[in-house]
Amino acid sequence: MNGSKSTLVNAVLMALVGLLVGFIGGYWIGQHNQPTTAALTAATQPGQFYCPHDLEAKDAWIEAGFRCPGTDTVQAVLANCHCPTAHGIKDKIKAELAAGKKGEEIRRDLIAEYGDRLKFRGQ
Repeated sequence: MNGSKSTLVNAVLMALVGLLVGFIGGYWIGQHNQPTTAALTAATQPGQFYCPHDLEAKDAWIEAGFRCPGTDTVQAVLANCHCPTAHGIKDKIKAELAAGKKGEEIRRDLIAEYGDRLKFRGQ
């Protein structure tokens, strides 16, 4: 009787350990397979990528001419930049558009808020 209880306890413990290892492995794999912002960019056309922070085509004019204030690179056009600063500005533009703010007003506010850091071209 004592031997069969020991066998049953061992079987239950092994099943629990197996479940625990499975959960830990699943969590580990899930965490390391989460797409980053760069990985979220799925090709829409050859040479073009999708970023969830990008503005819709009809609203892209709002950020036109701005460079990203988060980098010192001259080529860091805000529309093409994917740093956290650029994503934050784009998300802010989207939120303001959703709240009913006009594009011209958003552009003026961006220039007032960021000033030279946006390195605005064309004004």
